[in-house]
Amino acid sequence: MYSAKVISLQLKEVERKNSPCFNTGPVGEDLYHWEAIITGHKGSPYENGVFKVDIHFPLDYPFAPPRVMFKTKVYHPNVNSYGNIFLKMLNPTHFRTNNSINDVLTEIHQMFTAPQIGEGHFFVEKIARIYVEDMAAFETTALAWTVEHAGGA
Repeated sequence: MYSAKVISLQLKEVERKNSPCFNTGPVGEDLYHWEAIITGHKGSPYENGVFKVDIHFPLDYPFAPPRVMFKTKVYHPNVNSYGNIFLKMLNPTHFRTNNSINDVLTEIHQMFTAPQIGEGHFFVEKIARIYVEDMAAFETTALAWTVEHAGGA
């Protein structure tokens, strides 16, 4: 199956690049189900947090995006209360076959300091409004959630 070959190659890429921001791999022997651990971005309210992410690759990957969800609660404009991540590159209309899982996880890590809340992006409106109008309140809440749910301090 083509998707299995692509996923295997991307696993090797992730292992070779060895990002300091995340680690990931298959859950057991299931090549189509991975778990990732993403560390909070330094200098952000997520710093020192350890965030678990669940990744499911569709059978038609890389022609369709993986389903990626936070398992750790996170207070962020691009993450809803169910852990769904709203990033443009994960939207089926914007996902490109050359977007690797390494690219996706890097984008999620960068999202901690650069939320996508402008025109053409999906986001949690209430959290985005606080982010724009009262950064101190946003950072206080994000830090509290990070400490409570992701072990940050």
